[in-house]
Amino acid sequence: MAEAVYENDVLLEKNGLSLTILETYNLTDASEFRASLDVDNDSQVTGPEVLSFKESYLASRTPQFMEYIIVNNGNVTLYMDSISMDLYNATGNITQDPLYVSTIINYGLTPELGAGDHSLWIIGHPLIERMRVQLPKDAVLVSSDGLDNMTTLNTDPVILEGKSGIRNFMADNKSTFEYATTIEFHVPHLYEHGYVLPLLLGIELILIILVLYMRRKH
Repeated sequence: MAEAVYENDVLLEKNGLSLTILETYNLTDASEFRASLDVDNDSQVTGPEVLSFKESYLASRTPQFMEYIIVNNGNVTLYMDSISMDLYNATGNITQDPLYVSTIINYGLTPELGAGDHSLWIIGHPLIERMRVQLPKDAVLVSSDGLDNMTTLNTDPVILEGKSGIRNFMADNKSTFEYATTIEFHVPHLYEHGYVLPLLLGIELILIILVLYMRRKH
């Protein structure tokens, strides 16, 4: 659909993941979407018709939502905590005015993401004009693939943003292409944090001073 635009926001935390899918329909796509909502064909989209669409859509698509994201090559299990959908500017006459759809899916992770190396795979699509991925707090970005025009905010947490693109990888010794984004990142162990060594040296210095003080006192 040439007049449809998608945006994906992925918020990954150590114990869960949130996926927000924003869809914008314009012109012919908007009028066709409204026509599909108009079950009684009276050229008017009502609130109950929108609610009926949401219920049937989520019931049929929920299994598919479980295939959108893979963590650690499937070694981490995702389970759905909640899912919700809202349609904006959908009711009323069947027009070509913009129509907006927001779907939010919250997943839990088993096991939680601890220290070490991790990977994230996100399904792509040519209509995803903006994909934004936020990594867990303290995570360090190692590599990414499948995001065109990518920008990276090296904040804490790290944020990547770009357009859904095509990644190239080897499978069975053959070059393979897919619409998907892959991100590899590292969650530091406690001893890898920069403040740990100075802290340990400080504790050691305090202990030495304490021992010297006790010897002098005695």
